[in-house]
Amino acid sequence: MKQRTPVITAAISGIVMLAALFFQPFTAPYLGLVLGWAIILSSVALLVAIASLVVTHIRFIVKGRKGFLFSIILVISFLGTVSLGWYLGLEDPAFLKGIQSILIPLENALMALIALVLMSAAVKIFRVRGWSILTISFGLSALVFLFLNLGFVRFDSNPALSQLVSSLQHLPVVGARGLLIGVALGALLMALRVLFGQEALRE
Repeated sequence: MKQRTPVITAAISGIVMLAALFFQPFTAPYLGLVLGWAIILSSVALLVAIASLVVTHIRFIVKGRKGFLFSIILVISFLGTVSLGWYLGLEDPAFLKGIQSILIPLENALMALIALVLMSAAVKIFRVRGWSILTISFGLSALVFLFLNLGFVRFDSNPALSQLVSSLQHLPVVGARGLLIGVALGALLMALRVLFGQEALRE
């Protein structure tokens, strides 16, 4: 029962929030309050996760574990960022500009690595499954969306064609939202199965 309590709590909370979103005219005064509680709990959980991460890397440094130099960089960067943010304030332009000058190149490098991994996965799909309708449609759609989003072709002189291209550019966003909705519904259904005893709860 102790193992099921968190799952039952999460399932009931998810169902209540989902119902509240569908009946906003009646639940609007309470929905904002509950969302505020959720933000507070998420912030506390994030603080606990950050503290656990820092403590873990400090232990790596103390024990001299292999790769502890990266742990030193992480701890120094974390403490330096927290100290500057505490001293200068979170709204200080120089502090924000410094953080952005570090985060933006890191995010670009991470996105480039993700693109390379996805490209290698796409090549592997062609090698494993061969040429089929699925692989050809996947490759062509990826090339079309890449070509359109790079902005090489402009249709400003033709409003109708420009509107069509704009709609096509939003299709990947629609697909990503569909995936997120599918993941959320799958998690909710799994929680319901555990809640009603149709699925065994494993460690």
